[in-house]
Amino acid sequence: MIRNVVFDFGAVLFDWNPNKIVTEFTSSDYEQEQLLTNVLGHADWLSLDRGTMLMAEVIPKFSARVGFPESRMEDFFEHVQNQLTLIDVSANLVEHLLALNYPLYYLTNMSNAFFETLNDKHAFIREFKGGIVSANELLIKPEPEIFELLCQRYQLSPSECLFIDDNKQNVECARELGFEAIQFLPSEACIRQIMDKL
Repeated sequence: MIRNVVFDFGAVLFDWNPNKIVTEFTSSDYEQEQLLTNVLGHADWLSLDRGTMLMAEVIPKFSARVGFPESRMEDFFEHVQNQLTLIDVSANLVEHLLALNYPLYYLTNMSNAFFETLNDKHAFIREFKGGIVSANELLIKPEPEIFELLCQRYQLSPSECLFIDDNKQNVECARELGFEAIQFLPSEACIRQIMDKL
């Protein structure tokens, strides 16, 4: 029986579309490719999510790699955060689950700075019972340890949790650990699939 619902953030609750992010920042095809490959798709971005590098460290590295002044890279990071807009069907789902008194948790790969920005902008996050931000724990999905930490910290049983994530590897890892898990798409069909699990 599902008693708790665990949400990923990027591409589940908040829009995460790297192609859209870069095309809305610059019209230069060259710059778009640089930002996709050498910033958003670079291993240093994962280090930011893991918490092994801080924003102040990665911005100069990204600037040098892409050939942007640091001030422009700072503008890009601000732009990225502004692009993390709430997905309507997900917002409605959260509201519905809260009305049904389901305890909600989050498990997200994200830098602490990005999480704090979202937390400040969106009051509903404070309705969650708690959660794990990867950068605070030096762990990252799909490592089993981050799922285990969530369960340990909040005394959750995986078999009583529905985990919702857009990433196939994360969903498969959760299932292997005993979670009920759904790979998310922002569609009414997926919302119905989630509700059918509860």
